[in-house]
Amino acid sequence: MMKLDYLPRTKIKMIHIDNSYSFGVDSIILADFAKMKKGKTALDIGAGTGVLSFLTNELYGLKKVYSVEIQKDKADLLRQNIDLNQVNNIEVINEDLNKIDFEPNSLDYIITNPPYYKLGHNIANAHPEFLISRQEKYLKLEEIFDFASKCLTDRGRLYMIHKPERMVELFSKSKSLIPKRIRFVHSRPTEKPQFILIEYIKNANEGIKIEDPLVIYDNNHYSPEMKKISGQS
Repeated sequence: MMKLDYLPRTKIKMIHIDNSYSFGVDSIILADFAKMKKGKTALDIGAGTGVLSFLTNELYGLKKVYSVEIQKDKADLLRQNIDLNQVNNIEVINEDLNKIDFEPNSLDYIITNPPYYKLGHNIANAHPEFLISRQEKYLKLEEIFDFASKCLTDRGRLYMIHKPERMVELFSKSKSLIPKRIRFVHSRPTEKPQFILIEYIKNANEGIKIEDPLVIYDNNHYSPEMKKISGQS
């Protein structure tokens, strides 16, 4: 059964199918963290049904967005969402990232909410959609860095949300992409961070800015900042 979800701070409608993954707070947080300039070109790795593609396009007024999604069912649903919202500057690429022959030094921004866990390192899920989304079956962290190092312009930016447990790899395997801004995301003030947000800049000088943590919940309700991010205030 299909239903419609609405993306925060936009008028974008998203088709959602029951028993299929829709979108979580991590994508909403990442889109807000990823500060982009109007009229630029971006690529969304692991686009799913298009949440990050639509959010960044709407929030930042991008010229062009490429949405890369390996799963055909999700890519087809992404195309339906494009038609539903009558958007003409988002292009779907239904392919494995490693098989895309993309022009080097051509992208201003790349954004990704990738699989957080190595294959077999998280609770197994028999449903292929959830397995591919959560574990690195078809998309490894190193492959994201390889693609971004090749295809971003000089001083182009990669925005990513990931798990703090993999922070060593997130910093040590990034090649020409230098971490320049990070922010930890906590569910509650007294809990350890649940996510880490990272802005990488290609061929940047060393030096990193650590932003104040983002806390999602305050007394079991969204915190004031999270309300603003999610369009509730």
